[in-house]
Amino acid sequence: MTGSTMQYIFCCLLLLQLLGCQPKVYLMPVPVGIEKESSFFSLSEENTDENYLYTLYGTNRVPTGKTKSSVGYSIFPSGKLELGFLVFSVGYEGMSWDDLYRESVKMDREDDLLLSLEYVRPMVEYDKYGRVSSSTEKAAGFFDTINATLKQSFDKDITVYVHGANSNFYRATAQGAQLFHFTGHKSIILTFSWPSAENLLKYKTDVLHAKKTITAFTKMLDILARRTDARNINIIAYSAGAQVVAPGLASLHEIYPELTSEEILQKLRIGEVYFAAPDTAFQPFVERYLNFRDIVGRTTIALNRNDRILLLSALHNGASRLGRPDVKDLTEKEVLIILGALMSADLDVIDVGASKALQVGGGHDYWYNNPWVSSDLLMLLLFNASPEERGLEPAYNDAGAVLFHFPDNYAEIIPGLLWQQKKMMQQIFRQEEEQ
Repeated sequence: MTGSTMQYIFCCLLLLQLLGCQPKVYLMPVPVGIEKESSFFSLSEENTDENYLYTLYGTNRVPTGKTKSSVGYSIFPSGKLELGFLVFSVGYEGMSWDDLYRESVKMDREDDLLLSLEYVRPMVEYDKYGRVSSSTEKAAGFFDTINATLKQSFDKDITVYVHGANSNFYRATAQGAQLFHFTGHKSIILTFSWPSAENLLKYKTDVLHAKKTITAFTKMLDILARRTDARNINIIAYSAGAQVVAPGLASLHEIYPELTSEEILQKLRIGEVYFAAPDTAFQPFVERYLNFRDIVGRTTIALNRNDRILLLSALHNGASRLGRPDVKDLTEKEVLIILGALMSADLDVIDVGASKALQVGGGHDYWYNNPWVSSDLLMLLLFNASPEERGLEPAYNDAGAVLFHFPDNYAEIIPGLLWQQKKMMQQIFRQEEEQ
């Protein structure tokens, strides 16, 4: 790589750092189709009367400033895994639920709705070997609360959100909390906050910390499967979060060598795995996917071949990224394997950048910043619907791979599709209550 190229990359990274240094998180744009007549909020048995978002977290960050009801977290990895509760407020002080609902579903909001972290409470702590090292009574209460919520909710799954690089504890958990709001305040969202160095110029540190996090992540999946009644555990891996999730899932066969793939699938109940703009090397991912494809319900990859952030990452790492793949990085055998996987129902690829109506350009944050993409993700998580059931259209690339695009009339058809899926879910929920 030439000196001028390195200088260009450094300048771009510095500019991104300066532009991205603001720590505040504002509520993402409303996903298309969420409105009073056809909103996800109608899945709730009753609405809340406050503007708080209640979510969970898991982390292997070293804690700082711990008190009885709150704790801070550093950028350093620890040998422990902590799980706990989080509370965010949305909007201005004293904002009512009616005000929040009315403002949050507007396509053009008058004011940004700030997410403020109000409460962090660690509930259970595990050491690196998975032994409980905090009060077992406290831990029991934590999981009892989760199971009670699952019992009364339409959404019987737990969704784990794994953030990308350059993200502190607040930003990571705030992004996860947005999903709680737009799934109607009834889904259980758990943000797994790994120890990012919180600085784009320390990307190598993030890569190192991601590797050190894999054991804690897989341990958490095992704990959630053993201690909760979740039907499935879904996973969203954003950007460099894929560097935790992909190798973590691929290692499960090594962790449970005595179990078959079917037994691991039944034991851990991992359902939907969604890689959003994944910043992980393309070729190693193929190998890892072959290791975990039989122990998860379905894998979805959202990519954009114009993604500017992943272009910089590819130049920095010397290999194309999964979210901006270059098939030249694969052997002929690996290409055939991926083509075969794309013809199955186990792997879906959404070519976000090739969906002309989206106009995402070089965007990297489209999974939550583009109302069409976020709507599709919510439908996947809530209804476990196929791409066709979510209104996406199949297309074939030059290699013969099946990729999914957003049709130009997506915004027009999505309300009807939402209504159909909600009716199906409501019927299933009533049947389960009667049993």
